[in-house]
Amino acid sequence: MKLTSFIPLLLAACPVVALADNAPKWLRDAAISPDGKTVAFTYKGDIFTVPVAGGEATQITSNEAYDGVPVWTRDGKSIVFLSTREGSDDIFITSAKGGTPRRLTTNSGNEKPLTFLNDSTLLFSASNLPGMNTARAPFSTQVYQININRQNPLPADDLRRRQCQGGTSLSGSERRGRRAEKA
Repeated sequence: MKLTSFIPLLLAACPVVALADNAPKWLRDAAISPDGKTVAFTYKGDIFTVPVAGGEATQITSNEAYDGVPVWTRDGKSIVFLSTREGSDDIFITSAKGGTPRRLTTNSGNEKPLTFLNDSTLLFSASNLPGMNTARAPFSTQVYQININRQNPLPADDLRRRQCQGGTSLSGSERRGRRAEKA
């Protein structure tokens, strides 16, 4: 088959490609606010909000890094999101109106916000490299919890232990030899 027979096919496909360029390619991670009036979303690596009824979008984050996966706090006043501004995917929180984000996690693994357990406890997934002597895959994902009012990521199973025992518990790092802290 000659190469010249493909040229008409390529020319016929050009209008379709041109039409596809008009569609927003970088619109991702839509999250509806708790009151149902606003949508937060990722566009070209930044977080935006827009009224559900339509209108002008407001840019919430702006930086060179990728910001994504917005999750609303239960009161709708803040948005947590992942960002690569410190290298790996860390979780940050900012006002739903914009402002300076505050970093919540500092692990070298990649964290992703999932949902809120209550008004101040965020559940998030994190991939990490386990120790050489563990029987897990090279990069495993585990669910953790963090109080958005302070930095204290703990494995999610510690939450159940704290609720059941109502007192002292050991987080993952504490089980590896550090002292237990009072809940």
